[in-house]
Amino acid sequence: MLGAVAAVLALLTTGTVLMLRGDGDDSTRSDGRATATSPAPTPTPTTINGRQLLNVNPPKPKNDSDYIQTPGAWLTSRAYATGTKEAVTGYNLTTGKAAWSVPLSGGLCGASRNVTSAGLVAVVFHATKDTAKSHCTRFAVIDVNKGVKVWEKPITDESVSLGLGLNVAISDTVAAAGWPGGSAAYATSTGAPAWTAPADGCTQEEHLGGEALLTLSYCKTSAGMKFRIGERDPGTGKATWRYEVPKAKGAWLVSSEPLVLGLLQNDDGLDADQLVTVSDKGKVQSTIPLGDDYVAGCGEAGGCGATVVSGHTAYLGSDPHNYSAGNRITAFDLTTGKAVRSFSAPDDSTLVPVRTEGKALVAVQEAEPTTPARVLRLDPATGKSTKLMEMPNDLSVNSTLHSLISNDGKEPMLYDDGRFFLHTGSGYYASETSPDPMTLAFTTW
Repeated sequence: MLGAVAAVLALLTTGTVLMLRGDGDDSTRSDGRATATSPAPTPTPTTINGRQLLNVNPPKPKNDSDYIQTPGAWLTSRAYATGTKEAVTGYNLTTGKAAWSVPLSGGLCGASRNVTSAGLVAVVFHATKDTAKSHCTRFAVIDVNKGVKVWEKPITDESVSLGLGLNVAISDTVAAAGWPGGSAAYATSTGAPAWTAPADGCTQEEHLGGEALLTLSYCKTSAGMKFRIGERDPGTGKATWRYEVPKAKGAWLVSSEPLVLGLLQNDDGLDADQLVTVSDKGKVQSTIPLGDDYVAGCGEAGGCGATVVSGHTAYLGSDPHNYSAGNRITAFDLTTGKAVRSFSAPDDSTLVPVRTEGKALVAVQEAEPTTPARVLRLDPATGKSTKLMEMPNDLSVNSTLHSLISNDGKEPMLYDDGRFFLHTGSGYYASETSPDPMTLAFTTW
């Protein structure tokens, strides 16, 4: 909590909140939810009963000044990988055992939410193991299919400091990091420098991964400081602007195709209170008011983890505002801004959108004391709900999953082909202990 508060305060002191996430297809998803890079193999699981596949204890800080972050969780058809203490570690999808580990010079500061079609991810980490004194000045691309570091480069701008407000993203061509006051990018395949500072006239920058890298910048214009969305040329670093937000206190990139923005207009929160869809011609196509009725899950260091966009449909979970009642997931048509289908959570529980699967949504039902967590397939065309996985209905398991499954989607939840993964990377202090695992996974195989 202290780390999250510090990050929020650091951003607020700059006078803006600048964050992003996006969504794409299942092979090169720009929403940062790394998923399988190939169709599900056959045969398929014959049961929906999940058994534990993986359970990794959290790291233990040495002293009060030792703060350990473990951001990053990625799933491909060949491996599941996460950030761990001073490393990125991959796990076997069949046995759940650690298959490889790529050591880093220091603790992780940030990681890309997405993985490329080739299985590449980007991470930023400390220069030394002393996280209290060394800065987040090392950048690397790692192949999580092979368990090898592709390259490692320095971040020369010391304003990155301890990584407050750091955002990391990767595309097929560019891997980039942005933070309050700085930006750096490298060619994905070679590590050649692309740019070392925000675009001309801009002070902050964050990036959205996918097939191409999209950049959200806070820039000086003739009408004052504005949020701008565009692409930066990896050769020259120059930006071509696609859209300029007329007025907003905060902005997030939710999707690139179509271009969907989360905007903050009110002073009473940090999450988006409206979604805006922008056409290819740079005109607003639709606006969806969220208020405090829906949880977009937009965070202080990038990512709107509770919003899933597929094609021209956006899925958001409602905020129940009442612990004794369940919530619902609503599908919105991004071309009109209208709600087209709602799914109520069973058992007065909470439903959280995870990803799309074909034309349907995969969602997780939060565990309750006497109700197990479930993975559901929700079909917006028919309104039908299909159970894909049910975790063991055990009081201890229910308690753990209730704690790990969050309706704001800030921590990665990944599901594919009968396997469900949870990972916590927000940070660990010596003075704070938790009985929950750092990484937990279930399988129906």
